[in-house]
Amino acid sequence: CQLDRETGQCLGCGRTGEEITQWLRYSDAERDAVMARLPARIKAMGLPDDPEERRAEGERRAMDQRLEP
Repeated sequence: CQLDRETGQCLGCGRTGEEITQWLRYSDAERDAVMARLPARIKAMGLPDDPEERRAEGERRAMDQRLEP
């Protein structure tokens, strides 16, 4: 996962840093709740719906963030 500096959400999956680190501790219901929120987050970040396209765009944005001063 590569977190977006502005939103704090992963550029690939849309989860927050806290959700990523706590994922294995979450119950099934908590994971389901997070998963239900992801499509809206991904859309709000302007990322493609298609997972492969989203991965490529996420990698591009992550590279851009690393190049920023």
